Amino acid sequence: MKVVFMPGIASISGAMKSKHGKTVVFAHCQSDKPGQGRCYIRDAEYKRSKPLTPGEQAARTRFHAVTQQLNAMSDEDKQRYAKEMHYARNRFNGKKYATLRGYIMARLYANSNP
Repeated sequence: MKVVFMPGIASISGAMKSKHGKTVVFAHCQSDKPGQGRCYIRDAEYKRSKPLTPGEQAARTRFHAVTQQLNAMSDEDKQRYAKEMHYARNRFNGKKYATLRGYIMARLYANSNP
């Protein structure tokens, strides 16, 4: 729904939960006129209507295992990956990674069972 903000407020973003179990989400000002925007209402909690498929469950299990490996990694191992990332110019398998965590996750995924 379209809303007009109070004087002095040009834009607003974030979420606010009401007492009625709904979450009101404000988007940034989306119109040409300052002080106006759109307000979106959604359910407070997303509830999945169908159970996970075996493929989705396998993907979640794999992600959990790789994340556990990363969290258990020593600082020396992370430094080794940082050097590899630097020499590879932040690239692995044709993709450029902005963070060391993303680079390590990609490397661990490549070594894990699909």
